[in-house]
Amino acid sequence: MKLRAILAAAIIGLCAADWAAGTTLIARGLRQNLTAPSEVPVERVVLNQAGAPELVGWVIGRKDSCGAIVLLHGRGANRLAMLQRAKLLSDSGYSVALFDLSGHGESGGTVQGFGYFEGQDAVRILTYARQRFPGQKIGAVGSSLGAAAFVFAAPKAIADAYVLEQLYATLRETTARRMPFSMLRSLQADVLLAQMPLRLGISADDVRPVGRLGKIGKPLLLLAGGEDPFIDHGQVMALKKAAASQLVWFNGAGHVDLLRHDQQRYRISVVPFLATNLCRTNAAGHV
Repeated sequence: MKLRAILAAAIIGLCAADWAAGTTLIARGLRQNLTAPSEVPVERVVLNQAGAPELVGWVIGRKDSCGAIVLLHGRGANRLAMLQRAKLLSDSGYSVALFDLSGHGESGGTVQGFGYFEGQDAVRILTYARQRFPGQKIGAVGSSLGAAAFVFAAPKAIADAYVLEQLYATLRETTARRMPFSMLRSLQADVLLAQMPLRLGISADDVRPVGRLGKIGKPLLLLAGGEDPFIDHGQVMALKKAAASQLVWFNGAGHVDLLRHDQQRYRISVVPFLATNLCRTNAAGHV
């Protein structure tokens, strides 16, 4: 009887720990109040839609813009993380919109959804950009969670060109690489992700950017860290094959801000790609 009680207590303890880990995985942080930057002029924008989280962002408009870029940040961050990119792209001739995804920053929402649910945010933001900058091509630059959000926004909302940084191939693979014990990582991930249908109404099998990427059908540039602990080379190459996309490796980079890691490589990779695919012929020269 004592052994059974010990085993039962251990199982209950493991289940509780697993549930707590799942809560941490999807819960948003504190809602923040972000101060507008002094180094670049921005307009605060709030997108409201019945039945959907409020989305808060900044817009940098240019009268002589040769295109507009939507920037979406990574998990646990906010639009401040994309500010350096916004300045680079604004200086390069683009209007820019950078938003907090739901569950992040100043935006509403109560969960972080691996990019799957944030895909609805990306639909709304891309639709806004089309309306705000009529007649211009729209680029999508997303980091990690933001990259996945753009993928899951398709086919409801499609940009004209994509720069997807540190995009994962499948939720199962990237979760397994985050597990604490090297032995049986896939099993650990499966146990953790088994909560998803109950908590979110979807399963891990629904969250596979690699299965959606090829359906976008627009020019696409993948940026990947050569030492990313969560997204291995196999995942990156599967994404590249799925979309026949261009790929740039950032040697020595983990799951970090790739622009900060190597500004020169980022600039010479991203700016010409966007100029080629977004700017009018007579505008490309000033990018």
